[in-house]
Amino acid sequence: MRSKRALATLAVLAVGLGLVGADAAVADPKPAAAPAPSLDPTPTNSNEIPNLGLVKNQIKFYYGDPTSTGVASPTSPYAREVRRDETRLRTWLATHRHGAKKPALVLDVDDTALLTYNYEISEDFGFNPTTNAEFVLAERFPAVFGMVQTVRWATQHGYTLFFITGRPDTQQDATEGNLAKVGYPQAKTVFTRDRTAPIPAYLTCQATCTTVQYKSLTRKHIESLGYRIVANVGDQLSDLQGDHEQRAFKLPNPMYFIP
Repeated sequence: MRSKRALATLAVLAVGLGLVGADAAVADPKPAAAPAPSLDPTPTNSNEIPNLGLVKNQIKFYYGDPTSTGVASPTSPYAREVRRDETRLRTWLATHRHGAKKPALVLDVDDTALLTYNYEISEDFGFNPTTNAEFVLAERFPAVFGMVQTVRWATQHGYTLFFITGRPDTQQDATEGNLAKVGYPQAKTVFTRDRTAPIPAYLTCQATCTTVQYKSLTRKHIESLGYRIVANVGDQLSDLQGDHEQRAFKLPNPMYFIP
């Protein structure tokens, strides 16, 4: 799911410093490639470090779950901000589909299409590949609030749907199953990542691809098939960097950071 996941402490530091979250939504039609956020690993006093426990509590309140049940609330600040971003996305799609030959919509999976808050709570915002795989293979993730309806609207209005995820190819069937289970229409392709042979030829960096390279080169491949990516949606800056889309949309995610 996260090939280069930062440690949980780094993730909450990113929140505290405002490097990720709803206010980071990409507004420009062609956003400039932003550098990966950098954090000073050698603070000189405690005032430079957000309190870890307090930040975790803030995240729980943001998702409408102050008692740590693992269930995000549809009336939470998170849900409101996601729906705001979906409204902007749908408006963009409605006004830019005309004249585009083979218009396409590209989405990331985790915390763009499927909400992983239940897993994050179970691991206290850490990451364990074994327990994460258990959640993935059991198809335990709900949809991000409102996103199924937005994606269904897009496909009903002529958009071809693609997903690009950093999940390994061993989780391909479970990923497709979870997406279908929560109501997403069938995608043209769900791209998962394989770091062993055979690696697709369009990934010219092969197994050493960064997240940005993997996702941007996959979008370039989609373009080579004749599609025009009208919108690319993700919760990480690395989902959106590297061009090969008309516009990028950043959803909020204060739980972790993927460079």
